[in-house]
Amino acid sequence: MNAKAVLSDSGTISEETSILGLKALNIREAHERPEAMEEATVMMVGLTKERILQGLEVLEMQRKETIKIVKDYDVENVSEKVLRIILSYTDYVNRIVWGNY
Repeated sequence: MNAKAVLSDSGTISEETSILGLKALNIREAHERPEAMEEATVMMVGLTKERILQGLEVLEMQRKETIKIVKDYDVENVSEKVLRIILSYTDYVNRIVWGNY
């Protein structure tokens, strides 16, 4: 919680740091979470030392209290929604992905 920044190549770093209010760099060249970059809660800096250091410099200027949770991650009844989504896709995945008819 007292780190200056979180650096990770994790696919879920966007959600985790947004919810916890932490400064973060995503050290990847591609990701599947554009909503976090659009809200500027995480920066994707790639894999080079120069870009990572540049990202850290930018984060150093950012006040922690300006980090806002991404609206997509701040929803009520998340577990109920996830359950409905999983149940909705179960037959489709079994049929199309696994070939179970």
